[in-house]
Amino acid sequence: MITKGTHSHIAVGAALAATFALAPVIAQESAASGAANASLRTDFLDAAFMPGPGQVYVSGHHGMVAKLDVGDDAAKITYVPDTPNADFTALARISDSEALIGGSTGRLYHFDGNVVTEVAELSEYEEPILDIAASGDSVWVVGARGLVQRSIDGGKTFEEVEIREVTQPKIEFPGAQPADWYFGVSNLDVDTVEFTAFKGGEPAVDEEDYIMYPDEGFVQIQQDLDMEPPPSIAFTFSPGPPFRAGDVSWNVVMLDGNNVTLAGEFGMILQSSDNGETWIRRDTEIVPREPEPAYWMTGMQQGEQIWLGGAAGVSQHSVDAGATWTDNPKPGREGIFGITLSNNNQPIIAGAVGLIGTLKDGDWQLADRTALKLLSWLRTPVALPDGSVLVTGGRASAIRYKDGSFSRMPVGF
Repeated sequence: MITKGTHSHIAVGAALAATFALAPVIAQESAASGAANASLRTDFLDAAFMPGPGQVYVSGHHGMVAKLDVGDDAAKITYVPDTPNADFTALARISDSEALIGGSTGRLYHFDGNVVTEVAELSEYEEPILDIAASGDSVWVVGARGLVQRSIDGGKTFEEVEIREVTQPKIEFPGAQPADWYFGVSNLDVDTVEFTAFKGGEPAVDEEDYIMYPDEGFVQIQQDLDMEPPPSIAFTFSPGPPFRAGDVSWNVVMLDGNNVTLAGEFGMILQSSDNGETWIRRDTEIVPREPEPAYWMTGMQQGEQIWLGGAAGVSQHSVDAGATWTDNPKPGREGIFGITLSNNNQPIIAGAVGLIGTLKDGDWQLADRTALKLLSWLRTPVALPDGSVLVTGGRASAIRYKDGSFSRMPVGF
């Protein structure tokens, strides 16, 4: 996991690692060369079900965009010809028959079911697009190094969203003993800090009872302070490591009307209820040590339910649209790269070294990777109309979850 204050090059490297599923990249031939020369060691980096044609589409390295015709026991792949020779890192449906595809250098492409065409270059640093979400005419695109762009015309034009001021609501400290108490974020606006603490019934004295370090995001409590009432703090801040506001990888974006949820490195979960005009931080925790926040890599929202997954098997869920969060048990230490809900609201995860499973009665029930002959990572669960879920990943992996069991779907031409 990425701890607070990690150098930006490491943060960007982690974003790229998430992009390519934290696993060795398997070489493949360009889709433009045609199905005759394509290799079934193709990596499926993202996927989506398109209701119009009634097919699953996948994307990946070297311009790979393809249709997966999913049958009862196997899937047939058909490559889209003449695609741009780009590494496609994200794919999202924007209508019944259209999708947007993000690239590893910040370029965004439109796919109409037949042709892939470039729409815009969204990253001035040529950083990867890591997630795309659409709701009606609202489309959001996020990625590494602070990339956040939105569209209000269905993905035709985009504008940059600069997140420079985030509200941290008032939160109480769990203790008041001498220690460095970290807020989990940096770059506090010192003029907005409202720190309330008492010692012996009297207000605590700055530079005597405590020292505030707003840029680094912690307060050093020098003396035992009162816990009746406990110390509390509220402030606004700029996302990113100390002294590098904005340099944060956004790996997840989810939409619900005008409500936007972002998640990424530094354990960041931000929400906006006004389509990105103002932001509030969620899931705040104050700890008396250097924090080790989650590195969020995947998420999904279905009504009031939101699920997040990330590095080292960490995951959380919310049942009140993100206002409060609950930690889930870890399925292991493998990273969780994809998560969705089945038709009976059962979470399904996919991740490193073939991680795949469901949560039942508070415990993860993991599939037998050997029995499924899994040799690579899994990343993208896709809900199908029949209630089953298709999970795609590296080396043309396709696993179907149906009627409570997992089965491998061979992929051929």
